Amino acid sequence: MRTPHPAHADRDAPNRRAGNVAPPSPDHLRGRNTIVSIQYLRAMAAIGVVLFHQFQNIFPDVRFFQHGVDLFFVISGFIMIALTDGRDIGPRHFYLDRIARIVPPYWAATALTILLAAGGIFTPSVTDRSPGHLLASLLFIPAWGPGGHIWPTLYLGWTLQYEVFFYLVFGALLMLDGSRRLGVVAVLFGTLVMLGATWPPRTPALTIYTSPLLLEFLAGMVLGRLYGIRLNRMPGRWIAGATAALTIGFLLLIPFHHDLLFGAGAIVIASAALSLERAGYMPRSRILLELGAASYAIYLFQQIAFDMTGKIVGKAASLSGLPVLTTTLLHPANVLAALLLGVMMHRYLEKPLTEQARIFLNLKTRGAAHRMVEGNTAGRL
Repeated sequence: MRTPHPAHADRDAPNRRAGNVAPPSPDHLRGRNTIVSIQYLRAMAAIGVVLFHQFQNIFPDVRFFQHGVDLFFVISGFIMIALTDGRDIGPRHFYLDRIARIVPPYWAATALTILLAAGGIFTPSVTDRSPGHLLASLLFIPAWGPGGHIWPTLYLGWTLQYEVFFYLVFGALLMLDGSRRLGVVAVLFGTLVMLGATWPPRTPALTIYTSPLLLEFLAGMVLGRLYGIRLNRMPGRWIAGATAALTIGFLLLIPFHHDLLFGAGAIVIASAALSLERAGYMPRSRILLELGAASYAIYLFQQIAFDMTGKIVGKAASLSGLPVLTTTLLHPANVLAALLLGVMMHRYLEKPLTEQARIFLNLKTRGAAHRMVEGNTAGRL
């Protein structure tokens, strides 16, 4: 659960070259201030996770949508490499920007959920509310939750444990030359995954930090290197070949971790969307752009929307004497409520909190390249 970054670049920065081959410079890519396909993918991933949480016990096939998380991880890797490639961005600025973007909405969602639960509104998104577990959750430290799951107090934040680890690693590598970052991450994540497969981890932290899901961030970084922030870094045939090889690599790893099948799918989906935009075949949808921008808030606050809607629909069914309302309207109403509440929280809570955090942390005004992916974050959902 995608991710903005304090990169500063001129809107008309010259195209890079791949070896001696000049990449294409389609006119429709000039002067853009949004990667439309990335926002659409974020919207699709967020909606998929909401559908999974609502319909998984009704339509088993819907469980596929839980892998919107895999798509968010790939998007995160893409954004990080595309926005920092060839730009002078230090670890300190990177970390402060990530704090401003990730922390305030997550803390707000955690606090609000706890308050609602304490007030008697049941919400299954609250797990262990003990002070120690809550502190670990707010600091993104993996800890055992109920049932042996590595869940924070706001269980939806489990994906952020992966995201934050990726940010910590990537930010540290900003001290290196941009051409070396991808290779270092490949070696590091590959080593960690192999260690986890060889010696099964026994602690929450090692379970997260040796997970094969880390390879999805790496895959996104590869796509970021292939496309670039202007989507025109390399020739199309090079992109197609590299994407095919990357996908095959993931497929070969499926015997070691079944979920990498969905990582392979996320690679194909993300590359297809980016290629369509690169070729000029990506229409603009105001609704999808809005949902994409609000995807982090949709993810974080969806359980609150489910609980609120459940109370309202249950009350209406009781007053009207029509119990059928709870069986026919509840789940569709929950999905709609999650999207609407997410958009509202994005506009009136997430954005103001983020801006205030940036001011407090004395971050500079965002540049054009940063605005191209406004709000990209994998709250993965």
